[in-house]
Amino acid sequence: MHAFSREWWLGIVTGTLLIVTFVGPRTTTAIMLIVLLAALAERVVRPSLSRRPEFTNSLVLSIAAFAAWALVSAIWSPAPWNSLLKPVFLMLAATGVCFAIRSVSVASKAEAHYLGEGALTALIIGYLLVAIEILSDQIITRTILTAFPDLYANIQKHVTVAADGTVERVTVANLNRRMAFLVWLFWPMTLLLLNDPSKIRRWVAIAALGFGASVIIIFGSHQSSQIALAGGIVVFGIAWLSQRATRVAIVGMWCAAVLLAVPMALLIFQTDLHKADWLFKSARHRVVIWGTAAEEVMTSPLIGVGADATKKAMKKSAPERRRNRHKKRDLGQFESGYANHAHNVYLQVWYELGALGALLFLAIGLMALRIISGLTESLRPAALAMFATTSLLIAFSYSIWQTWFISAFGLSLVIFAIAARKRHFRIADEASNQGRSA
Repeated sequence: MHAFSREWWLGIVTGTLLIVTFVGPRTTTAIMLIVLLAALAERVVRPSLSRRPEFTNSLVLSIAAFAAWALVSAIWSPAPWNSLLKPVFLMLAATGVCFAIRSVSVASKAEAHYLGEGALTALIIGYLLVAIEILSDQIITRTILTAFPDLYANIQKHVTVAADGTVERVTVANLNRRMAFLVWLFWPMTLLLLNDPSKIRRWVAIAALGFGASVIIIFGSHQSSQIALAGGIVVFGIAWLSQRATRVAIVGMWCAAVLLAVPMALLIFQTDLHKADWLFKSARHRVVIWGTAAEEVMTSPLIGVGADATKKAMKKSAPERRRNRHKKRDLGQFESGYANHAHNVYLQVWYELGALGALLFLAIGLMALRIISGLTESLRPAALAMFATTSLLIAFSYSIWQTWFISAFGLSLVIFAIAARKRHFRIADEASNQGRSA
């Protein structure tokens, strides 16, 4: 392994692209498409290699069926272009992830080493960057925007500027996206640092991950990421004790989350949690939004209102609700529960794609868990924890159709595959060394 080799540059590019996503998470959309093109190019350059997984595997087919149903929903959707374009992007991203993982599966030892080294270095920088931004009220972002005002020309509502041109405050929207992405990458980073041959980089990575994750959980402004990361860590610990029991429990919770999303949302609202003073305001508002979305599911429970059509469908429904006084509910301090999206993917799938979409979404999770059960024993705890982290994150925030969100998750899966490939070579080296010593 030599500096400035082709593999070395591959690692540099990987690290650079990841750092770009940490600075601006919305760039993950474009980077996901770059990954797709790069993986296609690798397939053309080396056509004879035996790659995995197969395109006909159950998970890919489940995602394809879900996306196809979402496309069909454009027929009755009040936002037909959204219902067409977002599922198309989902399929492009899924194809890119599959192609990239297939390329990683045939990466040489040198390629795996530098891909992992580049990703791990970028993750060290990412966790430190976000930790500093959280603790300093985004001093790095404020300094950059003060120096280059053109950067916030199109996001004026997110920036508060003093009379002298100094950026005094930036909303946490972009910082929250960074946290969500890094929470997903916690598990690939854990695998990467455990299998890194450099003791110095390994300990630096452990310190950065421990410091960054602690800051996110204790001081972070994105409660959804905090819950997802904490839940994933708990699952990881339990999985080390009993993988089978953990997998069975997660299967049960996944089925319950998808199939019972509507009655659970209604029950939570009826318990008046949105009036609980001990609960932070954004959580109380989530309860109101969930209750509203769950009630709106009943307008089209079988086929839904259309993929990514929540915003328009809710706007249409809101005045009708106001006219029906007998349906008025006590929302506490909140004026309305109508939102641009449900802030809960399980509810969003029910509302937009109906029971048929929910069943297809259920299949995606079950097929993913089936693939996890086929991984090596040493990889399964991290994979189960990543699944739990994802399940919790989508339960509280963002829309399933946000392209940066889809891309961030896809890139996390690719980095996980890189970590797994690097671990494969480490185990092979250890076995070889033991054979020689014997």
